[in-house]
Amino acid sequence: MYAAPLTPPSEFSSDHRSVAALFHEVAERYGVRPAVRHGDTELSYRQLASAAGGLASWLREQGIGRGDVVATLVDRSVWSVVSILGAWSAGAVHVHLEPTDPDTRIAALLTATGARAVLVDERNRSRLPRRTPVLRVLDGSLPTAPYEPAPETQPQDSAYLVFTSGSTGVPKAVEVPHGPVLNHHAGFWRYLAPITTPRSFAIATTFAADLGLISAFGAILSGARLDIYDRHTTLDADALAAELDKYPVDAVTYTPSLLEALAAERDIASLLPRRMAIVAGEAFPPRLAAAMLKARPDLHVFNAYGPSEATIEMMLHHVREADTRRARIPVGKAIDGVSLRLLGEDGEPVPDGTPGVLYVGGRCLAHGYRGDAELTARKFVRDAEGERFYRTDDLMVRDSEGVYEYLGRADRQLKVRGNRVEPGEIESALLAVTGVQQALVVGEEPAPDAPTELVAYVVTASAITPEEISRHLRERLTQALVPSRISIVPAIPVTVNGKADLAALRATAAPSAAPDRPAGDLPRTDTERFVAALWSSVLGRPEVGRDERFMEIGGDSFKALRVFAGLRRTYPAMTIDQLFQHPTVAALAAALDGGNARGTEPSATTVEL
Repeated sequence: MYAAPLTPPSEFSSDHRSVAALFHEVAERYGVRPAVRHGDTELSYRQLASAAGGLASWLREQGIGRGDVVATLVDRSVWSVVSILGAWSAGAVHVHLEPTDPDTRIAALLTATGARAVLVDERNRSRLPRRTPVLRVLDGSLPTAPYEPAPETQPQDSAYLVFTSGSTGVPKAVEVPHGPVLNHHAGFWRYLAPITTPRSFAIATTFAADLGLISAFGAILSGARLDIYDRHTTLDADALAAELDKYPVDAVTYTPSLLEALAAERDIASLLPRRMAIVAGEAFPPRLAAAMLKARPDLHVFNAYGPSEATIEMMLHHVREADTRRARIPVGKAIDGVSLRLLGEDGEPVPDGTPGVLYVGGRCLAHGYRGDAELTARKFVRDAEGERFYRTDDLMVRDSEGVYEYLGRADRQLKVRGNRVEPGEIESALLAVTGVQQALVVGEEPAPDAPTELVAYVVTASAITPEEISRHLRERLTQALVPSRISIVPAIPVTVNGKADLAALRATAAPSAAPDRPAGDLPRTDTERFVAALWSSVLGRPEVGRDERFMEIGGDSFKALRVFAGLRRTYPAMTIDQLFQHPTVAALAAALDGGNARGTEPSATTVEL
C-alpha cells in the first residue's frame, strides 16, 4: 500500500517560498506513487518530477526565468501538468490556453499575457500565430532532469494567470502569486482532514479555470493521484462511468449543470467517486444534492465557492441531507487564512440574516489584473486599517453560526455552466459585427429550475441572420460566451427609468412560425429527418435545415450531450467523436449511414460541440 498523502502537511513550513518547493518535497516523499494518469499513460511522482525538470532546464536555456510568462496550448494530458510544474521550476508564470477557443482568441490572449515561451502539443501546433515566441512541442523527445525549485522565487511572485470574462470586452487576466496557492493548499487539507482523506482526484474540466485547479492542485501537491479525462469523455455519460469503473477515484469536481446533464442519461451513482464530490462554479440545486446523497449516502458532498481573485475555492460547505430541504445550499465558511466581510450599500457591516456584498481578504488574494491597474484599484480595496480586500459583488447572507448563502449578483455578471460571464464582453463582440447597431445580452432560464442560458437581443441595419452573427462570435469568443439564442428585434425598449424593458423585449422576440425554406434545405433522407427532429426537440426550434450548423442555431456542449444520448439509443455504436466531427444534419446523417461509421479523433478544425 502507498503511504497516505499529506493531509495536511505536518507543518506549513515557511521554507516553502514557492509551489515548486512544495511539489519538490512531495515528489521526494512519494517518488514511486502514481502521480498523474491520462488514458493508458501513467507517471509516478519521480517520473513527473523528472519530466518537469527537463522542461525547466530547456526553459532556462532559452533565457526564461523569474517573472516571465510561459503559455501552454495542449489537449488534456499529462503534459498539462508537466508544463505547469516546469514553468514553476524555472521561476516563470504559467498560463493555460484552452484549445477549444478560436484561433483569433488564442492569438489575442498570447499577446495580452506577453508570453515569452509557448508549450504546445503536435495537434495544436498549427493553431498558433505565425509570429510566436520561443516554441517547444511537448513530446517524448523532451529530456529529463532533476526537479529543482528556482531559489529566487518568493511567495509574492506570480505563479499563474487565469482569464475571466471582462465587462469592457477584453478578458481579464487574474495574476495569482505562490503565497495564496500555498495558503489554499494548507487550508483545503485542514478542512478535509477531519472528514475524509482522498488519495486520488479526477479532473473533468479545463486546466484554464479554477474549477479544474481544485482537483489538479489537490492531487499533485499532496501525494494523491490525478486522473485526467478527455473532453469527449466528460460529455459521454457511458464513457465517463466506464472510466470511473475501470480506474476508481476518491474525488471529482463537477459543475452542477454538467453533472445534471450526465445524470439525465445514466444512473447518477455510476458518475460519482468513492469518497467525495466537490460541486462548484454555479448555484448548487438542492434537488441535485438530494439525488447525490440518495444514490450514495456514504459520499461526502461539498459545495465550494471562490472567485479567481481569491485563489480557487476559499469557502466550503459539507452538505448534509437536511441542507437538501433548504431553498439554497450554503457555500459555508472560509478556509484558514481567509477573512470575510459582508457590507451594506453604506460600506458598513450588516447583521446576521441581512443580505450584503461579500468582501474577501487574507492570504488568498491575487495581485490583481495583469496590465490593468485601474480595474485592480477599483476591485481590490483597503479598509480604514489598511487591510486589503477583494469586492466580489456577490450578494450573500450569513446566519448566526457564520455560515454563508449565495443570493445572486449586485452587478450584471452571470454564471453560465460554471463560467463567469460579463455580458459587456459579448455585447462588445456583437457590436463589432458589421450590421449590428445595438446589442443586449442577458441570462434566461428556458424552463423553470433549468440552467441559465445566454440570450442576445440585437438591432441590425442590414439583412444579417442570427446564424451569421453566431458564426462571427465563434471566430472571436470562447464557446462559453456565445449566446444560445440570438434574436433580431426592431428596437430595444426601455422603461421609464431608462433600463432595458426585458418583458417587452421578450414579447417582441417571441418565436414565430418556421421560415419557408427552399426544398433543397429540407432533410432528404429518413436519417436526416430523424436527426433534424432530434435537433429540433433539443433546441426548441420548429424546424432545422440539413446544412445548418448545430452550434450556430443555439447548440452548446450540454445540448450536444442530449443529442448524443438520443442518437445512441438508435445507433448504439455511435461515438461522441462522430458528433464532434459532423456539425450539420446532412454530415451527421451521412456518418450514421456509414460514411464515417467508425469515427475519428477530432481535428483542430473540428467544430467543438
